[in-house]
Amino acid sequence: MIPAYIISLANQQDRREHMRQECARVGIEVTFIDAVDMRQASQSDIECLSSRLLHKKTKKQRWLTRGELGCALSHHQVYAHIVRQQHPYALVLEDDAEFIRNPQPLLNEGYLKALSAQYPFDILILGYVKTLPHQLPYYYRRIPIKHRAKMNTDGNTIYFGTPWEQYGCGTVAYIISREGAEKLCQATQSPCATADDWLYFEQHHGLRILHSRPAFVLEALEKFDSTIRQEKAGFLQPKTSSVIIRSIKGYLKHIGMNYLGMKS
Repeated sequence: MIPAYIISLANQQDRREHMRQECARVGIEVTFIDAVDMRQASQSDIECLSSRLLHKKTKKQRWLTRGELGCALSHHQVYAHIVRQQHPYALVLEDDAEFIRNPQPLLNEGYLKALSAQYPFDILILGYVKTLPHQLPYYYRRIPIKHRAKMNTDGNTIYFGTPWEQYGCGTVAYIISREGAEKLCQATQSPCATADDWLYFEQHHGLRILHSRPAFVLEALEKFDSTIRQEKAGFLQPKTSSVIIRSIKGYLKHIGMNYLGMKS
């Protein structure tokens, strides 16, 4: 089994216990990596440790927030560790992850090499944030993937692919290759993007990113508040009109990608 790492603030014992129970439930041995705590950082600290978002349009250029920078530096620590240890692959989890499907079959180096033979990848995203389990069918309709590879797992077919455009879907759970860790280690020495700005890493650092359908992990939204962002009330209940419109757009993207050869 590939190594698994959990990023967690050293004093967040409730979250660590949650993750011990989650990982024991699916039979995964993990190592905790202390997250970088930037909650008390000054603006000068932020400017010393990071770079401005110069890849954004002028109006959107800004410094990362304390939480965003702490998250980015925490993931950088994991990338550097994977590179030092020369792991071919590793599973990276955040401490509010919740398994909705057992990922054990994917955590085999031979399985991942077979997947990479179909479509080489640096990052394999296994889970998403800001989504509840019952919302996943809508999530898949809204954000379809172009099928790049498929694997049979315990009698079920798992599809792996790329969305119409990469997007910030969180870093709650992903598998990373050693080559991917090397790319991200270089890209995040002085972070200028959030840890989940997958579009930036794809466009500016050549990261090859796959998504799994179905997902294996979600953020434990109903158990923990985010340590990075503050959400408005009702953000998990999209309007009916929005659901219909986004579902139709997603269906058209699915047809375009998987039947009309778009986004090759």
